[in-house]
Amino acid sequence: MYGERRQRIWDLAVIGIVVVYILLPMIVLVEYAFAQKWYAYQLFPSEWGFKWFSWVFKHADTRMAFFYSYTLAPLVMLTTLGLSIPAGYVLGTKRTRLSIFTENLVNMNMALPVIVIGIGLLPLYTRLGLLGNYWALIPAHMIGAIPYTLRSVTAAFMQVPRDLEEAARVLGATRLQVIRKVYIPMTWRGILAGGIFAFSWSLNEFILTLLLGAPAVKTLPIAIYEYVGGYYLTPQPAAALSLFILIPSIVIALFFEKYLQVSLGLGGG
Repeated sequence: MYGERRQRIWDLAVIGIVVVYILLPMIVLVEYAFAQKWYAYQLFPSEWGFKWFSWVFKHADTRMAFFYSYTLAPLVMLTTLGLSIPAGYVLGTKRTRLSIFTENLVNMNMALPVIVIGIGLLPLYTRLGLLGNYWALIPAHMIGAIPYTLRSVTAAFMQVPRDLEEAARVLGATRLQVIRKVYIPMTWRGILAGGIFAFSWSLNEFILTLLLGAPAVKTLPIAIYEYVGGYYLTPQPAAALSLFILIPSIVIALFFEKYLQVSLGLGGG
């Protein structure tokens, strides 16, 4: 009895530490975003409101940051899926040495620091005259999004029985028809999961956008950095803008949990 109680206390302590570790930054973020008056040495603001939200929306560059972030992310998602679906079909249905090597090569990108990739792309983009180009940021964001998306899509294709494709090919279906009518209906969860990974990556991408896009193209992460990374520290507008990245991330996480139930390791099915 004593051992069970001790174990329960230990479990609650561990869970409590994890919850505080996750929620405490979010609580502070919300406090700064909605605080209109916050006197020193007080735990909570004395006056709440939407002052900082209206303040950031008055600036044209901030409004453009919303435009860039919320248009780049869907474009990166669509282009990444357009590349990952056929590649995932090949890697997931043809488990040869070449396909496994290719998959491992793509996954290696997940271990590379983004700053290293950015430094490698910087002279290339400079030579091609693509610095500050809105459309050139799409392939840059895809570099980080493809490994996660392709992993999800490939895992989904691997779970489809090969007998279904063979039966469809015997009945006269082309490879494109097999992908469209056999695989897509059975792998849509993994494909959707991969698309959400790409969307989230692009929405939160900071380093590549800073190196290759700024100052011509400023997304929300860059706009947030300008409020807290310069000489004058203004966390209130940075917190207000951060909610527009945090809330979509939470919605995506809830969507995963309720509808997709897909893990990073499996990727769907």
